[in-house]
Amino acid sequence: MTNFSQTVIWASLGLVLLGTAWAGSAPRGEMVLARSSHPWMSQQIEEPCILPNPKVPGRLIMFYGAVPAANRNIAAIGKAWADSSDPFTWRQDAANPIFQPAAQGWDAGSIRLDTVLYIPEEDAYYIYYSGTTGTVQDRIGLAICPVGADGYSGVTAAAITRYGTAPVLAPESAAPFHEDMASQAAVLREWNAANKGWDWYMYYSYRGKDGVLPGIRLATSRDGKAWQRHFNESDPRGMGQIFVSTPNAYYEWHQISKVGSTYVLCIEVGVEHGVRWRPGLAVSSDPVKGWSQLDLDTMLQTKWTGLYDDRTLYHVATPAFYCIEGKWYLFVQACGKPGNGNYIDGAWEMWGMTCDRVIPTRPGCAELYIPGAPVAGAGGGEK
Repeated sequence: MTNFSQTVIWASLGLVLLGTAWAGSAPRGEMVLARSSHPWMSQQIEEPCILPNPKVPGRLIMFYGAVPAANRNIAAIGKAWADSSDPFTWRQDAANPIFQPAAQGWDAGSIRLDTVLYIPEEDAYYIYYSGTTGTVQDRIGLAICPVGADGYSGVTAAAITRYGTAPVLAPESAAPFHEDMASQAAVLREWNAANKGWDWYMYYSYRGKDGVLPGIRLATSRDGKAWQRHFNESDPRGMGQIFVSTPNAYYEWHQISKVGSTYVLCIEVGVEHGVRWRPGLAVSSDPVKGWSQLDLDTMLQTKWTGLYDDRTLYHVATPAFYCIEGKWYLFVQACGKPGNGNYIDGAWEMWGMTCDRVIPTRPGCAELYIPGAPVAGAGGGEK
């Protein structure tokens, strides 16, 4: 075996990780957060947003969302921590949840976690989330929390403050957007040396004239607070999406990251109106243009030999990649096949799994590690 070394730039985490991932190790996957842990997360656990603790080397912090079985119309956000040497063992905070729907206002009905960034110059976490006055999140908001002395204990309900009284991105009903809802913001920022400032990118889902969650659009910002949406005129269907999406599929929660010089979207996609939710991938060498979706069977969970089971991983959603101490992992929410066939009634747990299989993506773009056993000769890390 030869080792595959790669410099990984996690712009969504605001730092650079250097790592070497070895092919050939047996894939590992297990439940990392269970619904039975607490009533507030007894129906489903979702949206794993993991960052290196900026104050304590060797420690991770996870922000995540959850829904109680007692009232499935609401959701809240909690936190947990783990040692980077063991990202399968997470300690949940006794004070969870730390962020809930507001008492009044645009996000008083329900919320959903989207992205968490560490902003070093403010020594704060930026928490992007989707909210609504009803039951389906239809606007995107921002909350800010000082990191505190140890990067974890100070992240409390009292310390998290909503930015303003309005969402930072609301649906645009006017042409050419025709949006009824905007949600699930995957946010990335990069330093622009020429302008000596930060470029912010938001990749969001929407509903409207084009249908329910038909694809992903882009908004940009200079400060992460005031956003300008973009309509991709190159979309051959006139939908303004950043890549040509699959018809009749739902594009919902997603993560944006950067591997080398390749921008990577890891997306939950429900093909045929949610018949089978699975992780999807799209890549580009530019954050704005040139996006291309990989085949939606590329990361289909039934291909995760040794991990897949109808009773646990039938549906897989809210997928996010992380490189931790040089090893790639995928964290997801997953459920077994519901007895009534409706994914909404699934019992969703949070899972983590190693990524040992290397796959090519597109010419000029990086290879990626995904769950599954290595295939001899298939990639730089599998030879």
